[in-house]
Amino acid sequence: MSRSSIQQLPPNLVNRIAAGEVIERPASVVKELVDNAIDAGATTITVEVEDGGRELVRVIDDGHGIPADELALAFAAHATSKLRTDEDLFAIATMGFRGEALASIGSVAHARVLSRTPDNDAAYEVQNRGGELTDAQASSGSVGTTIDVRHLFFNVPARRKFLKGTGTEFGHVADQLMRLALPRPDVAFKLIHNGRVVREYPAASPEDRWLAAWPDDYRDRRLSVDTRDAEIIITGIIGLPELASPTAKYQHLYVNRRPVRDKSIQHALREAYRGLTEPGRHPAAVLLIDLPPGDVDVNVHPTKSEVRFKDSGRIYSLVRSAVRSTLLGGDLTPRAELSAVPQVPDAARQSMQQKLADFFRSPSPVQQAFEVAATPVQQSFTPTEPSPSSLAKSPSWVIPPEVNTQARIASDAASLGAAILPSQSLEGQPPSSLSPHPNPLPAIPGEGTRGGSGDGSRAGGGNDGPKRPAIQLHNSYLVVESDEGMLVIDQHALHERILYEDLLNRITRGPLESQRMLIPLTLRANAKQIDLLEQIRPLLMKLGIEAEPFGPDAVGIHAFPSFLDRLDPAIFVGELLEKGEANRMDLHEEELLHSVLDMMACKAAVKAGDPLTGPEIDALLARRELADRASNCPHGRPTTLRLSLADLEKQFKRTGF
Repeated sequence: MSRSSIQQLPPNLVNRIAAGEVIERPASVVKELVDNAIDAGATTITVEVEDGGRELVRVIDDGHGIPADELALAFAAHATSKLRTDEDLFAIATMGFRGEALASIGSVAHARVLSRTPDNDAAYEVQNRGGELTDAQASSGSVGTTIDVRHLFFNVPARRKFLKGTGTEFGHVADQLMRLALPRPDVAFKLIHNGRVVREYPAASPEDRWLAAWPDDYRDRRLSVDTRDAEIIITGIIGLPELASPTAKYQHLYVNRRPVRDKSIQHALREAYRGLTEPGRHPAAVLLIDLPPGDVDVNVHPTKSEVRFKDSGRIYSLVRSAVRSTLLGGDLTPRAELSAVPQVPDAARQSMQQKLADFFRSPSPVQQAFEVAATPVQQSFTPTEPSPSSLAKSPSWVIPPEVNTQARIASDAASLGAAILPSQSLEGQPPSSLSPHPNPLPAIPGEGTRGGSGDGSRAGGGNDGPKRPAIQLHNSYLVVESDEGMLVIDQHALHERILYEDLLNRITRGPLESQRMLIPLTLRANAKQIDLLEQIRPLLMKLGIEAEPFGPDAVGIHAFPSFLDRLDPAIFVGELLEKGEANRMDLHEEELLHSVLDMMACKAAVKAGDPLTGPEIDALLARRELADRASNCPHGRPTTLRLSLADLEKQFKRTGF
């Protein structure tokens, strides 16, 4: 094969190559043109598309416009008004800066620019047909710029063939415009498709604009984020853990109001929700990070969707702490989802109310019969305290609440004994001091009986303090009265969260107390598991687990945490090694610690189906008020559902009367 000589590519070919990197589909055209409109100071931006953007993309803005003598230069490669010196490249404060957008678009489409500046009485237009420019001509037009892009990829058939259908391409356009509109609440946006207005984003408050990214039912299930460092500001909204979805569809991240994809920020967001959402689910969030332009490099990717931070560790820590503190300060208890009850029309409701009022106003024959049958004995009757014998014969549901409570407390007092472990028992006690209950609950010294109220600042706590004794259903759920209605609590999930937080707090103060084996327990292990054991041995020592290789294919366990004395150490360590082997490449030290604590808390917590005594229920509910994240177990499942009186009235159709 003969050697070809080196030669410089013609400008049109250079622009088409650049278009292949920057212009992927009609949505890419919308992004580049809207970015330019924002940089031009526009307060109103209208986007019109036809056939999903394949036949037409038009962007109209009311910005400062382009002078007539610069219109042709706007289509030249690497021509821009946003950079002047090398230093400007390292402190970019505008959306665009490369000067490639219009040149790339004009090389693969029929483009027209119509613009008028405030100090000019006429507008001027220039057309670009595949790289061939016309002279600027006077025309009529308002102050601002209108850019038409028709027949995208008309001269690149391979690219045009890979465009999707009208619905798909328009969906990308709509999503792109929404992402651009979210951080610009002071700018009004309108999207028109085939002559019909499809979406509008009027100028609004920042939070109202951010909510446009989420469904309407997310509006009341959000928390506001506002954290300020010396130079960095993080604002936005985050969804309650219950809104986490299988994809990151409702997750929008911005750096200096530029939409970005950054794995570090996404990981910080996931870590902030650790233990509140199920693994593999993505929290809903709209986060805006504002920092000095010199601290971030946006010239990383052709589409400017990726950035590189000067101090990525600082950004990571700030995002994680901002979101985590917001979650800890909010009420994360999810509301029970109930089926909707049809609403009664106003006219029908008023007619029904009138009929009921007339009916009860006139005495019925039955009422008259009761009035005649009334005797002096009944009129002089005075209630007396029920006798113990009558209480014993009466079913509990007919006993007055206060009498029933006293009777239960009296009956439970005799069985209290050692049924409750002291709070220090989590660090381990000798077997002789353990409760006879298979999964005892820790009591809190100084805590009252059921009904202890929290300080309102704990996640999932709030003012939901129970007012009457809790009821255990199917030995799995606790039903508790609250100020708003009632709570349904998963006893295993709640106890697991409490134990997890206790373990996490205790391990920061030193290794957990362990009990040594008289004879080491052994279990079979493969070479990978033994290698993993060597890596995590320091962590296991903190957890009170002493294990080491015991030959080429076995592991010996010499000590085990005291509070897990009812578990088989070999089974627990075996499951730990199997889980670590499966995730070894993905687990960092902190993640591994949380994973092991998850397992320990899950194994030690009461199980669904375990009956609890009254004092044990008291201890569990008292600890709920003190837990930081009582709304979810460490695996992210909810521990509590709230059912308000309004929800109950809807289900029983008591509304409207």
